[in-house]
Formats: sequence, structure tokens, C-alpha cells
Amino acid sequence: MATTLPEVSADEIPKYWAGDIDDFDVAYLQGKLGEVVDMIADRYGSLVAARLASGRLTERLYTATVIRIAARVWSNVDGFRRENAGQYGYEVNAAVASGTIWFTDDDVRDLTGVHPKQSNVIGTATIGRHEPGRTR
Repeated sequence: MATTLPEVSADEIPKYWAGDIDDFDVAYLQGKLGEVVDMIADRYGSLVAARLASGRLTERLYTATVIRIAARVWSNVDGFRRENAGQYGYEVNAAVASGTIWFTDDDVRDLTGVHPKQSNVIGTATIGRHEPGRTR
């Protein structure tokens, strides 16, 4: 069963993103926001829903994160990766230009409360060098 998460309205964009959205149709912006919500639901749905229900993830942070993720696409629709001024040249990232949505580690941490590169496995902390069998 799919998890349903709150939709984020395009009307919320100016609260969380300072870029110019006048060149974009509201339907396009709403579509990207919806795509992000669907991806979050697919990847982290029950965890994000539980965090929203408990208040550990606020609606404001959820909304800001959805907009931040979607804004990466509409803030660089041409997919520029690098641009030079002297003897002009540029490089385009096809994935970005195609509208591909991606999540940063901070996005995942904000949504799930877990840093993706940290393990929840209990381990041993070592202070200084440990050399078994050697005494100093």
C-alpha cells in the first residue's frame, strides 16, 4: 500500500525560494513539486509520514525540502555544469537538463532524520593507537 504524503502547492515557492519563477507555467511547477512528493513517498514514505504525524518533521521543513529539491531542476533548466568567460565555453549535464530530480544527503536527513552515510550500527570508538600484545 502506497504512503500518501501532503502535496506542496506552487503558491508556497516564494516563501522558500528566492529565484524568479515568472517564466514557468504554474502547471509545470506544480508537476515538479508533485513528482518530488511522489519520489519521497516511494523512497521514504512511511518514515516521512510517521515523522510528520509525530511532529518530529514539521510541515514547514517538509515543504521547504520539497521546494528545495524541485528548485534544483527549474533553477537550471539548461543543465549548465560549467561556463567559462574567456574564449567562451560551457558544459551541460544531460541529467540536469532532462529534469532529473536528485536528493542530497541533507535532503534525506531533513526528511528521514537519518544521515544516509551514517550507520546506526553500534560500534567501538578507539582513542589513540591500539596495538594488541604491545605494552608501552
